[in-house]
Amino acid sequence: MTSSNEPPVSPFDPPTYLNEEQSMAFTIIAEHLHEILHGGDPPQLLMVIHGQGGTGKTRLLQAITKMFCDAGCAERLAKTALSGVAACQIGGKTLHS
Repeated sequence: MTSSNEPPVSPFDPPTYLNEEQSMAFTIIAEHLHEILHGGDPPQLLMVIHGQGGTGKTRLLQAITKMFCDAGCAERLAKTALSGVAACQIGGKTLHS
């Protein structure tokens, strides 16, 4: 039994194709989403995913997007990027939109 101070454990497991750092980011977001879906009111979570080209940022965002869609709350996820090309690749918007 967990105490009421501990955050709820998420039922969302990171996909096996994510590396360790990507899995950590996924898990932080999954636990936050799980808390919201179970009536919690945590502060807004803002996360920046950055790195060189080819490091898996888009794959991570695809996994996060799928999790939100599977949970039936895709409208809660805002995805932004610095360029129009990057925003298009992730199904998001540019920061100035």
